Amino acid sequence: MPRVGDHRVVVLTINALSPRLSAVTVALITGNEGPRSTHVPVDSDAGLTGYDVSYVNATDLHTVDKPRLHRRRGLLSPGEMATLEDAIRLYLGL
Repeated sequence: MPRVGDHRVVVLTINALSPRLSAVTVALITGNEGPRSTHVPVDSDAGLTGYDVSYVNATDLHTVDKPRLHRRRGLLSPGEMATLEDAIRLYLGL
C-alpha cells in the first residue's frame, strides 16, 4: 500500500480473479477498533490475521494492481461481509 508497505486487505472487487482485471479495490485491515460504523470486526476464524479480533476499515479503500496481492489468507463470513458492505455504503453516502 502507498505509504504503508505490505498490509493485509479485504478484496472488494467482484470477479477479482478475472484475467481481464488488472487492478482491484481493497479495504485495509487494522488492529485499531475505531468507530463501529466504519470499522468492522472480524474474528480469527476469518484467517486474515493472527489476532483474536481485527477490523476492516471501510474508510481506507484503495485500488491496487493485482500482481501486488501475494496470496489469499482467509475469507469473511457472510455476516461480516454484509456488515462491511453497510459500512462502505455509509462512508460513501450511498
